[in-house]
Amino acid sequence: MSVVSIPLAAGQLPASVEQVRRDDVRVVLTLDGEPVAALVPVEDLRALEELDDAEDAYWQRVADEAHAQWKAEGRPPGIAMEDVARDLGIDLSDIT
Repeated sequence: MSVVSIPLAAGQLPASVEQVRRDDVRVVLTLDGEPVAALVPVEDLRALEELDDAEDAYWQRVADEAHAQWKAEGRPPGIAMEDVARDLGIDLSDIT
């Protein structure tokens, strides 16, 4: 993994992209010493997107199962947001 500051990266971008492509490495871009972005091989990006999609699908299944169980138990459709906000001491007029 390489680390390049964003001000320096402007002049080094073509070389950094070539390094990522050729050597299958990751390049971390920093701003004021803090990592803020990365150049990664496309295969890495695809793998991250697949993981993200799998996580979304998992949580959707969990929500669907919980909803189905809720309905099967004959529970009411839900709790009004205003009631939850009141119980938590949240003033909904502040939220727009």
